[in-house]
Amino acid sequence: MRRTGRHFAAPLAALALVACGKEEILHGLEESQANQVLVALDEGGLQATKQREEGSEGAWRVEVRAPESARAQQILAEQELPRRRQPGFGEVFEKGSIAPTPVEERALYQHALSGELARSLEAIDGVLTARVHLTLPPADSLRLEPAPPPRAAVLVKARAGARAHLDPLTPGIQSLVAGAVTGLDPGAVSVVFTEAAPTPRTPPGSSRAGRRGLLLALAGAAAALGIALPSLVTVARHFDWGRFFRRAA
Repeated sequence: MRRTGRHFAAPLAALALVACGKEEILHGLEESQANQVLVALDEGGLQATKQREEGSEGAWRVEVRAPESARAQQILAEQELPRRRQPGFGEVFEKGSIAPTPVEERALYQHALSGELARSLEAIDGVLTARVHLTLPPADSLRLEPAPPPRAAVLVKARAGARAHLDPLTPGIQSLVAGAVTGLDPGAVSVVFTEAAPTPRTPPGSSRAGRRGLLLALAGAAAALGIALPSLVTVARHFDWGRFFRRAA
């Protein structure tokens, strides 16, 4: 007896749920890192969710639909996400030696200060990453000639389309860095902006990975049900997938 499409509706719906299940792509993130990932994926046309990890304190994981996992990883690689948190005073001096030399202590302080300033700049809306390079002359009481003044260079990578918003903030960035260093003049702080390339959005339903995953699921169902794959594919073409996915969302 010939089966109609109604006989396959339930198996197809179950297969769709499997094909569209959530897949974890990142874990062990700080909440701010997870939020950055969600924004980047949304701008790329993908829906993602964050969940607090069980059994961990303050750690988050990010999930996407399984067929979109490869595309999500591509977007995150292009955006250099998740970003490593810049080491500040706590991280730098926590790993220092028991009795650092004056040279080591000065180097650690400069490294930590650069990290703290970079963190502050990355908190500005539209900033993807920031690097702060400080040139601080060593304090030498035996030096006869005056020491050269301190200088700083700041590299800011802006989100795509955010450069125009960040350019007017240059004087404020110079004042922020200069205010953290004794004797540093704001005019001695160089600020360079770069802008990330825009991430092309993924049109709904155009994911190759999604179509490949669905075909593999259909092939498995055909083998399990003893149905010829072409017959199951024919039924799948007439199944109201749009309505199903809208309800599942």
